[in-house]
Amino acid sequence: MSQTQREARLPLGCCLTAGTFMPQGGTAAAAVSESDPAARLAAEVEAIWREGYDFAELTVGSLTALSEEAFVRWCAWLRETGRSIPVFNSFIPPAVRLTGPDADPAAIRSYVELAMSRVAASGGEVIVFGSGAARTVPDGYPLEQAMEQIRQFLRLCNELAEGHNLQIAIEPLNRGESNIINTVAEALELADAVNLPRIQVLADAYHMTLEREPFGVILRAVASGRLIHVHYAERDRGFPNGSASEPVDLESLLRALEESGYRGRVSAECMSAAGPNSRKESLAYVRSIWSRIAN
Repeated sequence: MSQTQREARLPLGCCLTAGTFMPQGGTAAAAVSESDPAARLAAEVEAIWREGYDFAELTVGSLTALSEEAFVRWCAWLRETGRSIPVFNSFIPPAVRLTGPDADPAAIRSYVELAMSRVAASGGEVIVFGSGAARTVPDGYPLEQAMEQIRQFLRLCNELAEGHNLQIAIEPLNRGESNIINTVAEALELADAVNLPRIQVLADAYHMTLEREPFGVILRAVASGRLIHVHYAERDRGFPNGSASEPVDLESLLRALEESGYRGRVSAECMSAAGPNSRKESLAYVRSIWSRIAN
């Protein structure tokens, strides 16, 4: 690969989400991973690298669910292998309400402090703020009041992220997953409104497709300096491989990234895999599209 090709290569990662991956390697490996959640997490991350992805993206909950002892073992594995996990998603669990009358600022702060400390210890650089259940506005609750709660949450995140050198990426979610912040344009408006150095934006081709948001908004997001991460998946949340009857338009997504000059990370955030090699085959498929566009 030439120097020009290396510079043009888009860093492609894979999210490890519930139901995406089960460790392989026989009964012994399975027994270890079942008895030790830190070992299971390590096995999942290693599989991502073996398949050729540039990085793994984990959920915040995969860290906060670990006991203190398991988290120490996880950090020891990271040190021993030289691995780091740059991006984490699924920031806030449903039980920690961000909007509505049940939002508890003390509980929110406590959880964010724990989450950020563990993400930073794992080499994290970006936390994706989707968290549809936590942020969805309860029926009858004033929308502007809920939006102010989210703005306060982002101010808290900015404050705490400063000490951990983290960035927060606001993720727009389709209306089936949340009733607030549904488009990249709305996320940009929110990021501009709070105007905080640690608060940026994510674009997700899956959600953009369901919301019928043109990929052209990516050019504006990059020009503003706010786009720091990208997700993609097929309409059924599967791994793209060119076989979907109504595929997400990955070529248009990647073309918009190329035209905008974006060279940040891009992750497959897919919930299912049709066979043991589908993640690896999907990576080759996506890279072939990017190569055609970028070179």
